Amino acid sequence: MNAALASTPDGTDTPGAATAALRACPNCGKQASKPLEAYSSPPWAVVECADCGFVYLKNPPDYEALSKDFAWEKTRAAEKTRRSKQSPAVMWLDRATRWRLSLMRKNLLEYVADRYPGGRVLDVGCGEGRRLPETFVPFGIEISEGLAAEADKRMRALGGYAVHAPAVEGVKQFPDEHFEAILLRSFLEHEKQPKELLQEAVRVLKPQGAIFIRVPNFASLNRHLRGGKWCGFRHPDHVNYFTPNSLKAMAADCGLKMSLLNPLRLPLDDNINAILERDPNIKKAAA
Repeated sequence: MNAALASTPDGTDTPGAATAALRACPNCGKQASKPLEAYSSPPWAVVECADCGFVYLKNPPDYEALSKDFAWEKTRAAEKTRRSKQSPAVMWLDRATRWRLSLMRKNLLEYVADRYPGGRVLDVGCGEGRRLPETFVPFGIEISEGLAAEADKRMRALGGYAVHAPAVEGVKQFPDEHFEAILLRSFLEHEKQPKELLQEAVRVLKPQGAIFIRVPNFASLNRHLRGGKWCGFRHPDHVNYFTPNSLKAMAADCGLKMSLLNPLRLPLDDNINAILERDPNIKKAAA
């Protein structure tokens, strides 16, 4: 057993824990890891790769558990309640100052619309399929069966459709160079195979296309100050914890260059917002 899990309860009464398998580092593929107990919540073990330093959940639930027991529509209310009990003052301040999010900040979809006035756009982790403007032909991938059905109905009315599948499996159902843009908004932190997903995304992206991405920023000042109470921790459905450097490195391994959308705010921002584009000068890592 990995050292990071040796001291944790087996958690077999926790949904998804009994069938959770130990995974290698999703960035470099190595098995050795160091426990980060301050950020773990038994039976869920957050670790740091001993080789490349990537931070990830060692024992994520399988896809069936993620699609049923941890479906977003089921866990969203419980997560809000947990955070309110854990940090009531922080939650009150967050709700009272939501207006701050629009200051000097464009929504990720606005960047998509600025660059691509129309065309096919793939929303990975599309939920109910409401996010994409009607100027696009919307396509989606959603692991939750209920949300995927709602998204499919909505997207078919606009010329696209939604796929009910894990992300990598879903992207594989599309042809090469099919999309102007791909949206990974608050998704890559949930994906057990993040590098494989980026590799497939490159395949289905048109030559001048781009991937628009947002993930929690593990390097943020807030994480350093709040430790295990940081808002970016969500056990067990957040399975990857990116810093700007680790996201850039993973993207480069897939032949992508990263451009930050929030470089000035980044040290204080709980999220990384970025555009990933093909770069012929970057040599892809060996598969």
